[in-house]
Amino acid sequence: MRFTTAMIVGLAVLMMLAGGCTKKVQLTIVNHSDVTRTIQVTTPEETMTLGQVGPSGGKLTSTVKVKTSDFPAQLHMSAGAGASTSFTVTEDSPSKWWFHISRTGALAGPYGEKDIHVETAEDAEIQVKSEPRMIVK
Repeated sequence: MRFTTAMIVGLAVLMMLAGGCTKKVQLTIVNHSDVTRTIQVTTPEETMTLGQVGPSGGKLTSTVKVKTSDFPAQLHMSAGAGASTSFTVTEDSPSKWWFHISRTGALAGPYGEKDIHVETAEDAEIQVKSEPRMIVK
């Protein structure tokens, strides 16, 4: 009886290791444009809508699961109106990434926690830290 229970538990663990390992990646999108954007992400497994991010500093944070068996996994993010970017998730990738939608609607990223997104306007240079903080020069 003990052998059978141990065998069942062992098989369950092996099945989890074989097909159920995932990496969670937290994606934060900050919208600096004046239009609400719908965010979609395509993984090797599926395309999903993460939600909408409001205009003028709106922020959306969502977690995406990527199977480790898909590494290196190519992901694609779109923010409507032709704004999109692709990025790769690997075992060594950070667990938190930031993206910025510029005032003109372009999607930039991914950025790490300490990376700085710089956007130049006609009248000012804006540096946006990923957290988001703005520095206007």
